[in-house]
Amino acid sequence: MRTEFITDTQAFEALRGDWSTLLSRARVASVFQTWEWQYIWWKHYGGRQLLRLAVVRSGNELIAVLPLYVQRQRVLGPIGISLLRPVGTGGDTSPDYLGPLIAADYEKEAEIELARFLSSETSGWDVLRLSDLNSTTTFETAIAKACEPRGWRVRRGVSAAISYVSLPKSWDDYLNSLSRERRYTIRNTRRKFEALPESRFFVMSDSALLDQAIDRLIELHHRRWEEKDEPHAFSSPRYVAFHRELMHACLEKTWLRMYCLELAGEIIAIYYCYRFRDTVYYFQGGFDPARSKLRPGLVLMGYAIEHALNEGNTVFDMLRGEYEYKTQWAKEVRETRLLEAQRATLTTFAHRLRHEQLPLLKRYLKSLRAESPPRTAGSEK
Repeated sequence: MRTEFITDTQAFEALRGDWSTLLSRARVASVFQTWEWQYIWWKHYGGRQLLRLAVVRSGNELIAVLPLYVQRQRVLGPIGISLLRPVGTGGDTSPDYLGPLIAADYEKEAEIELARFLSSETSGWDVLRLSDLNSTTTFETAIAKACEPRGWRVRRGVSAAISYVSLPKSWDDYLNSLSRERRYTIRNTRRKFEALPESRFFVMSDSALLDQAIDRLIELHHRRWEEKDEPHAFSSPRYVAFHRELMHACLEKTWLRMYCLELAGEIIAIYYCYRFRDTVYYFQGGFDPARSKLRPGLVLMGYAIEHALNEGNTVFDMLRGEYEYKTQWAKEVRETRLLEAQRATLTTFAHRLRHEQLPLLKRYLKSLRAESPPRTAGSEK
């Protein structure tokens, strides 16, 4: 068993065939761990950052891969810090269920080997920040065990809480798991939509029409959020270019699910989802606020969950983002994990000072000001 870092994009691209074979052998895998998701992200977001793609081989056989890169961040004045973090994080994207992709028959050995390798190959980085780790693996524990004896500061916690639906055998079974009021709302809004002329639900599967659907998704998403004055997706050219290329790649692999609600020949709502193995992941969506009385978001989510169920999927995953509408559909919750290991360097000391000690000092000073009695007229001599 040997481990090394791949550091150039051409070698990353050449790994596609072996990566796909490894994917088919992995017990734990998400769409975010596929070569397509990872490589296309690096193509659009890698820039001048340093690729550190950890690969483990047994002979000539690829048995594990962990895509990482080094990101530089400014800490205090001219002082900067180098973070070793998963490909896909650190930009304006938000993947979940990351971590190493490992062949099932090498799981324990490869986790230990990757942990040993990362804790010994320390050139070029100060902090190892592994976020959004799949909690069904023991890789987080393996990394902590490898780092702690070296005297590094190790912090472990939750990256995100994610709502999901364990899909039953039928749509009626799913509805019966909800409250009577919720069942009535879902059925009633769907009936009202279906009573309208030229109303339909469909799943976009025509590659020739995909770009048109993507443009409509972006338009509807912007309409939905423009009045809220909050950060939202599809707000940068790079984000749009990344997802456009990714959606085409996922459609080719049959992983893309573009759920659409149409009225009189016009799409009024779209949900951008992935289907991978037996799970549908809800990633992003948009609907026309001018049609809000029809509640298109609610109608479309019902259709999407029913379609996922009828395809034979076992999970409908809402992914990160704690929004009330998600918990109305999905009652179960699971977590992704975070592990951060800081080496003992001057830059990590500055990092802790900037992100931990200074905020504590500011809160303390603020509390003192709050406790001080207000001055009254004539109190000064």
